[in-house]
Amino acid sequence: MENHSTPVRVRILVFEDLPGIWTARALEHDLLAEGRTIDSAVHAVVRIIRAHIDYDRRHNRDPLYGFRAAPQINWNAFTRATPLGWASRLAGALPIGAEVVVAVALERPRPPVTEETIVRRSFPGTSPSPYRAAHMM
Repeated sequence: MENHSTPVRVRILVFEDLPGIWTARALEHDLLAEGRTIDSAVHAVVRIIRAHIDYDRRHNRDPLYGFRAAPQINWNAFTRATPLGWASRLAGALPIGAEVVVAVALERPRPPVTEETIVRRSFPGTSPSPYRAAHMM
């Protein structure tokens, strides 16, 4: 198990997924939680992170070793998001030294729209959609 004398960095992106449903997504270790408010979503993901750290420590594993980083679109959204100043206090809620940074995105992260995503393609071996099949007869 590695020495955690230096704090672990936890970046959390928060965005409104649906009206009234906020998602908090940890970026270094892809974990997420939802809540009806920004606060509740952030606190929920911190509780999940804490539970996984506690489990890993009980089993002599590096904290959060089993989780990959979040997809790049979330990292990109984080760089454009607005930081929440109060979030640094959340580090005390984790059982290891941690630096917690939370930022709120103005919108849900989405992959960039390209011509390929606009045009719906049929692939060999797949059947066309029922709408298309009905109009082809």
